[in-house]
Amino acid sequence: MKQQYKLLLTFTSVLFFWLGSYGQQPLSLYYLENIPQSSFINPAMAPRANAFFGIPGVNAIYIGVNTDLFGSELFQKAPDGSDITLTSKYFDYNKLYKRIGKAGNLSPYFSIAPIAFGFSGKKGYFTFSWSEKVNASMNLPKDLFTMADIGLFPNGTHLDFSPLALNAQYYRELSFGYSYKFMSKLRVGAHVKLLQGLAAMKTDLEKFDIQTSTDEWLVDMEGTVYLSAPITVTTDENNVPDGMEDFDSSTKNLINKGLLNFSNPGVAFDLGAVYEHNPSWTFSASINDLGFIKWGGDLTSLTANGTYRFSGVNIDESNIDSLSGDYIVNMVLDSLKNAVNLQRGSRSFSTGLGPKIYLGAKYNVNHYFALGAVSRTSFYKNDFQQEFNVSANLNLYHFLTTSVNYTLAVNGANSVGFALGLRGSSLQFYLAADYLPYKWRPYTINFTADEGEQANEPIEIPRAPKSFDNFNLMLGFNLLFGANGFRDEPMIDAYESF
Repeated sequence: MKQQYKLLLTFTSVLFFWLGSYGQQPLSLYYLENIPQSSFINPAMAPRANAFFGIPGVNAIYIGVNTDLFGSELFQKAPDGSDITLTSKYFDYNKLYKRIGKAGNLSPYFSIAPIAFGFSGKKGYFTFSWSEKVNASMNLPKDLFTMADIGLFPNGTHLDFSPLALNAQYYRELSFGYSYKFMSKLRVGAHVKLLQGLAAMKTDLEKFDIQTSTDEWLVDMEGTVYLSAPITVTTDENNVPDGMEDFDSSTKNLINKGLLNFSNPGVAFDLGAVYEHNPSWTFSASINDLGFIKWGGDLTSLTANGTYRFSGVNIDESNIDSLSGDYIVNMVLDSLKNAVNLQRGSRSFSTGLGPKIYLGAKYNVNHYFALGAVSRTSFYKNDFQQEFNVSANLNLYHFLTTSVNYTLAVNGANSVGFALGLRGSSLQFYLAADYLPYKWRPYTINFTADEGEQANEPIEIPRAPKSFDNFNLMLGFNLLFGANGFRDEPMIDAYESF
């Protein structure tokens, strides 16, 4: 029994922390049940339409940014009220360290669904969507900021840069969904997603340490950079990348490397459930993006492994006149290239999608107004993010649905969100956004000058968000058919208890 538990724990840990920090749907969308794209968050949710069709080119356009670098912990004020930078003696680094943990993260993402449709059958609701998705994640190690805090490479310091990472991927997703209602209270659903990887970059630094002393610096490095893309990376005699060959932009190559590129397969799953306890209370849960992509085409890998000791620069009468900052930096870099062994290869690798868990509860005040609460836990490679959202949702099924909500992010900025769906005849427009900034303030950034030089003029920004952590926006157009209710569950009958 203990051995089975260990295996389960190991599998779960690998699955959830493989690679993270990728796009997530707006929480504002969660309880808008007559907008079909709410099933992107919970596959058990079926829209109140017998069928829908997303208009190609203007459907499920999604833009988002997730970061913990640009909050109030970075933009601080001095005791006199002026804005300060990282180099100010008044800057409180403990606030920043508490916010970012091992590494600060910046993750932009974009997706669009050229084709999306769904329809109600005799036994359930079927959906299909084809999406193009691009996402990236940049991690800046905490010790990068430590150097600004305690000084650049002071004596007797150990710096860990191993959390440094730059991960990105572009892939195609074909999602097949099914939602089925058991008896009268429980509805379950699932998405099976076939993934087609098109391009990716992944860094895996197992070790990147710098230890300083009065006698020498010690650099210890071990890690690999993986690349899968239809490009050729050129390197110098030390295998250090120094450029790329021209990309073949012919129609044939674009088709082979894009539409017909099946060398990077992947699969993912979404699982969800909605339980209607009574006409007033509904509970829901889902787990999304359980999956990975195996990259095996157009591969380039660079593995670094070695130790470098820098004992300083010898100065004598023969070279004292030629020494400069650029000369010393170039000398150190050249020595580092020779000391750290770089090996070029074509190793395959895998990337994950960043799993998320949603838990929801909704109280139906009547058949058109509801109060909702949602918890979202998003898993990252080095950390996780926890958010709680409360909302007021209005569903006037003939023409209007809207939501106003508030999100509390643990160790993040609190924010408001908004969603809107408008329908005329069969045409529906929808928009959902999270993390709308509601606190704004002016910024004045002053510059200090070196001795004998004149400082640059300060930069004044009259009005900008007080804190910027995340932003999600989705919009699009649908055609709805039979939009007032399901064939076997008309809208009025569904709420006859009210």
